[in-house]
Amino acid sequence: MSSLRASVFLPILTVFATAFPGGILAATNDPSVSDLHAGWMAVGLLGGLALFLYGMDHLATALKTLAGGRLRAILAKMTRNRFMAALSGAAITGLVQSSSVTTVLVVGFVSAGLMGFGQSIAVIMGANVGSTLTAQIIAFRIDAIAPLMIAVGFGVMSFVPHRGWSLAGRALLGTGLLFFGMGMMSDAMEPLRTYAPFIDLMAQMTNPLIGILIAALFTALVQSSAATTGIVIVLAGQGLVPLEGGIALIFGANIGTCVTALLVTIGKNRDAMRTALGHVFFNVVGVLIWLPFISQLADIVRVISLGENGGQVDIAREIANAHSIFNIANVAIMIGFVPWIARLIEKCVPVRDVFEPPLDPAPKFLVDDIADTPSAALMLLRNEVMHMGDIVCDVVRRGRETMQNPTREKLEKIAELDDGVDSLQDAIARFAGKLRHSELLPSDQNRLLNKLAISNHLEAIGDIISEEMTDLVGRLLAERNLPLLDSREKMSELFTFSEECLKQALTAFASDDVEAANRVLARKSEFIEKMDVTLRRISDEIGPRDADIRRYRTEVALVERINRLYERARRIARASLAITRDDRGDNSSSPERAPTAQPVAP
Repeated sequence: MSSLRASVFLPILTVFATAFPGGILAATNDPSVSDLHAGWMAVGLLGGLALFLYGMDHLATALKTLAGGRLRAILAKMTRNRFMAALSGAAITGLVQSSSVTTVLVVGFVSAGLMGFGQSIAVIMGANVGSTLTAQIIAFRIDAIAPLMIAVGFGVMSFVPHRGWSLAGRALLGTGLLFFGMGMMSDAMEPLRTYAPFIDLMAQMTNPLIGILIAALFTALVQSSAATTGIVIVLAGQGLVPLEGGIALIFGANIGTCVTALLVTIGKNRDAMRTALGHVFFNVVGVLIWLPFISQLADIVRVISLGENGGQVDIAREIANAHSIFNIANVAIMIGFVPWIARLIEKCVPVRDVFEPPLDPAPKFLVDDIADTPSAALMLLRNEVMHMGDIVCDVVRRGRETMQNPTREKLEKIAELDDGVDSLQDAIARFAGKLRHSELLPSDQNRLLNKLAISNHLEAIGDIISEEMTDLVGRLLAERNLPLLDSREKMSELFTFSEECLKQALTAFASDDVEAANRVLARKSEFIEKMDVTLRRISDEIGPRDADIRRYRTEVALVERINRLYERARRIARASLAITRDDRGDNSSSPERAPTAQPVAP
């Protein structure tokens, strides 16, 4: 549930659930009442659920931002092997407290081509294990101190200016709302303990298929397996659901949460669809494996939970432990079969033969569903800017070749390529705009601005080549007044030098290569020397005719454009150094201080 929906949903339900006389509180305070006030109970349950989901939203948002560098480091290791991928999935889900977030990340990464389909299955397996931490936290049932957590969290979030502490306060506030909502749901359900029709209905939960179906449908509706787990723990805590029935409901929640992955694949490529089906396969097969052994799993859980509580039964902890055992055992069973699972799903969803040009200017890595997870979104943004850099380098290469041997067809092709650069820049700016409205740490804000600045420099380079240089070369071509051979060779050498510096700057950006960036910055005197030699050669070839003067002025203008190309490469190198400093947390990576980047108009 988004913050906006939750902020509208929460106040309405909580006011109705708590403020009106004779409402749910009246029902819960009088166990002998025959009229259960079903409407008020429903409002109390929905209000508690709204608080629960709103708290989860606050908790997950704060943790995603606080995770920052840790999340980036984990994402970088996701593709090493299937075991590391599974550990990464568990770690990410544990950090952000949402397996749905991890699933969306994985589908987005596969759609963007940053992760193979086989690795994605292992990550999702790990995400299921990580989601068990949420169930363990919920099982603590610390309703009594929830108001204190809300008060302290709100105070820290509102009055402590430090960004990190403010986010920690938001996480504490979310946790308090989560437990307060669970307490509210528990109060709403308490009268049902003595209501015979409801007890008879719950008795049907001994049929696990019914429990799985109900939980799967509810989880698909609210798109939160944590919400289903919370309600199951509340029902069990009131004695309304036995352990075996609670396990069946947990099984259903694992199936229902697959709907999130399926929804995310709408409009994505075939590999993204396969990833979602891999999620469905893992969860459904896991449930089928354990379905005949629910009673045995319940016996194991009772033994473990008794040991934890010194002989006192805690059914909430038993359900959380069952959830953990179920998912960990499934990963242990199926992790070795990932390649075969991948092949099976690939046969179910075959690849379509679609021709794609080698340098397609359409966005390849920007996935809107990931914009709410800053660390992953910044990684995708880096890859998209690198994609833009590849296209711009192709434009620069064509510009250099066209200047040496110009034709009208070559000039038109360069103009077409720049249209793609402009549209790609628009997509990058739009994605960055969405990121600016998410929760960003100051260091992430700097990374975002510097990456956006690099894309602006690349777009400006595209304009220098495709608009300004092609216009100048077009004039010479129209007048049949091309530069003389020696001048053309010197301009080509200067152009090649700038092109090499651009590629070095993009290498520095792609791999946080400080040395490559510093080399670009250190070559300015070398460039100036080459530019002076080129201008002297052009001056030596001035003739007395008007056509010679026009050619001379055009050649000087071309050299000035090459100079601007090199200066943009230097700016890219400086922005790359600034990003590297933010990644490493230091300010010593460059002899030149790279200022915080601002969006630069080309």
